[in-house]
Amino acid sequence: MAFVLHPFHVIRKVPRGHAAFNLSRHAIRGVDQMIELDGNLLAAAGFMALGGFLRGFLGFGGSMAAVPGLSLIYGPLGAVSIVLLADIGAVIQLLRTAIRESDKQVVAPLALASVLTTPLGAWLLINLDPGDMRRAIAITVLGFVIVLILGWRYQRPPSLPVVIGVGTVGGVLSGSAGMGAPPAVLFLLSGPHGHKAVRANIIGYLAVANMTALVTIWLHGALTVDILWRALVLAPPYLIAIWIGGRLFHNASEIFFRYAALATTAVIGVYALLA
Repeated sequence: MAFVLHPFHVIRKVPRGHAAFNLSRHAIRGVDQMIELDGNLLAAAGFMALGGFLRGFLGFGGSMAAVPGLSLIYGPLGAVSIVLLADIGAVIQLLRTAIRESDKQVVAPLALASVLTTPLGAWLLINLDPGDMRRAIAITVLGFVIVLILGWRYQRPPSLPVVIGVGTVGGVLSGSAGMGAPPAVLFLLSGPHGHKAVRANIIGYLAVANMTALVTIWLHGALTVDILWRALVLAPPYLIAIWIGGRLFHNASEIFFRYAALATTAVIGVYALLA
């Protein structure tokens, strides 16, 4: 038995099996699905906002913060694709800063080496155990974080072979384990640049690395219409949070920035170790 509201605001009892009863049942089910969808969307927007804040403040960390939570809703591939698509707006927002303040002699070979070696990482992902690789990478990253916390830094600009080597490692790790940022971030933090230049260098490097990853996903036919729509809906909280993070960065000291970047990288390492 169901109650149906008629146009003249008269509530009538409707027996089971009646067309109006079935219609009301489907309407209630639709409302339940909408509420569930809204709950997922709110959670996804929260994950995107957190990732956007880190991306705006540190220059990296967007994927690290957003992808684990989004994976529970949209699956790993959907989560990565949504963040990379939304990050197109981040690149547009942050690229002017990267061009103005970055060290092109470091960023250009670093990014180029990463682009060229990402396919090698993808091949390793197919042929080796990604879990073992990820854990080995995580241990290496955490070890380097400890070294930097103890105060070790380059005292002079690194040579070109060193820069290319770091970019190569970043590209391989990006293709094999989705962890291309930590090697470059730790390398840039260990150099003689100030925190504004470090952030700009990270932004420039990730602009190229993330676009390479997005093109790779597109070539594999994984960018569906659903993913494109979800990225479009979730981009605003991500981009607004990037703007907030960028504004707060300008009031942050160099020491705070470095320790925040190291702490974020350490969290990435721990997550990769335990995942």
